[in-house]
Parts: sequence; C-alpha cells; structure tokens
Amino acid sequence: MASRMPMEGPVCLVGNSADGELEVNPEALEILRSVAQPVVVVAIVGLYRTGKSYLMNSLAGKKRGFSLGSTVQSHTKGIWMWCVPHPQRPDHTLLLLDTEGLGDVEKGNTKNDVWIFALAVLLSSALVYNSKGTIDQYAMEQLHFVSELTEHIKVKVQAGDDSEEDTEFVRFFPSFVWAVRDFTLELKIEGQPVTEDQYLEHALALKPGSSKKVMEYNLPRQCLRRFFPTRKCFVFVQPAL
Repeated sequence: MASRMPMEGPVCLVGNSADGELEVNPEALEILRSVAQPVVVVAIVGLYRTGKSYLMNSLAGKKRGFSLGSTVQSHTKGIWMWCVPHPQRPDHTLLLLDTEGLGDVEKGNTKNDVWIFALAVLLSSALVYNSKGTIDQYAMEQLHFVSELTEHIKVKVQAGDDSEEDTEFVRFFPSFVWAVRDFTLELKIEGQPVTEDQYLEHALALKPGSSKKVMEYNLPRQCLRRFFPTRKCFVFVQPAL
C-alpha cells in the first residue's frame, strides 16, 4: 500500500452522530488521501447477523480485522474501512467497506438503512449483497432498498445529453455480487445443472402481466437488472465443524 504505513486494522469511515445523522470520520479521510495507488473498492451490504464481517476478513486474507459479533445483536455500526494490498495487483490498493447490518430491530430506523445502502453503492467498485439460504421472494423483498435508490441518488445530466436516467445511473453504479451463505440446494433448474450465475438470472426473471401483485414481484428484479448490468453470484455451503 502506498500510504504512510499499512493499516493494522479497520477504522470507521462513516458513523452516526449524537443526533442520529451520518458523519464522515476525518481520520479515515486522511488515510484515504495518503493512498497514491489506484483503489479497488469492495463494499458488502445485507441483513444484520449474516456474517458480512467474516467474509470481508476473508477477502483481506486475515482471520481478524473487522469486528465479529456472536450474539443476536447487530455488531458493526456505520461503515468501516480497511485498506490492504490487492491480492493480485501489486500496484493497486484494495479498500474493503463493511457496512452496518440492514434491518436492525433495535435501531428501527429504515432511513438510516437506505442511506447506508446508497453510500455503499456510490463508494464501491463492486457491491456484495450477503444473504442466507436461497434467492427466494423473501430475499428479494429485503432488497427493497434498490428500488429506492433513485429517490436518494440524483445524477446531473450534462447539457445536450438525452440519455435516460437509468443509463446515467449505470455509469456510476458498481458491479453486483450476490453471496448466498449456507446454501443447501442442488444447482439444478428443471432437472438440468446450472451455474451460480444462471441461478441468479433465473431468480431475476420477470413475470408477465400488469396486476399489482405482479408489479410488486417484478419491481426489485427490474431495478437490479437495470441498475446493475454486471452481475455475479456465489453460493457457499454451510460450514461444518
């Protein structure tokens, strides 16, 4: 890493102030300003207590780093960052962003969740959505933040540019990676083996029709397809002792 020294551990980048508003940590900004190399930013989002911090530590090649919780309470607060050497590009720095878990019942503040999600989208080169089990309707419903992005992110269109708003968003949005933890099913559709990426695309298929129920079903899928044209999926079996 081309900064003053490698970071020994993560620091808070965005925290919650006393009045509940998000604020940037000046110490973290100084660290970022000291990085002279190109930066690859990977951010992870998802429901709280789903193992996001553990996965980010694995990406850093460390057993410890981002704080891990072992209770039912949300552990990570705000957005924490960790600059580490890129594992494959020695002339690049890997910036990992671990975000506060979405849907924390103790906080009960969905507005904060939306802003955390929006910041993760805007700051990252690759956005990892972490979930457990399968890509089912419940998992899709937890991604309702995607359909709210246009309400919280505004793109300034250049004069004379008649591009549609969705096209403008794609210019700034990262690639999308769905990480499915504790996956126990066979990767087969209609009896035929499929890849993880094909499994994701099958889950994002739209239903025909214009009823309210169909529109609600299609909305998160339409947003994911429009905003994140570059998509990948990885499934992880449940760890064994």
